[in-house]
Amino acid sequence: MTRTLLAGAIAAVTLLTAVGPVSAGLKSYMPLSVNYASRYANGGLSETHNTADNVQYAECGSNPTTGYCTVRDTAGTYSSCYTTDAAIISVIRSMSDESLFSIQWNASGVCTYVLSYASSRAEAKAH
Repeated sequence: MTRTLLAGAIAAVTLLTAVGPVSAGLKSYMPLSVNYASRYANGGLSETHNTADNVQYAECGSNPTTGYCTVRDTAGTYSSCYTTDAAIISVIRSMSDESLFSIQWNASGVCTYVLSYASSRAEAKAH
């Protein structure tokens, strides 16, 4: 009986170590995606920050009366928009360095839509 328990314990430990580290929770990778023809961009700020290249970026900011967002893809192509819409500025101000985002702009370069959201699925910013 003792041998059976010992063999079972060894088998369980072997199985657990063969599986490797366990990570709880669903994870999603949301890299920067820009569609210049349709004038929108989305992704994760952390995912964009954590890329191996030193070309792409995404940023949004504001002063008391104006908000802006700028994105640049891996090809070095960039687009920027601005807004004076108080509701959109409020969304921009709610963003953190680990926010997931979606931005839309019109042909005049005005931000027409900004979405910022937090998710446990998002990649954490590498420090």
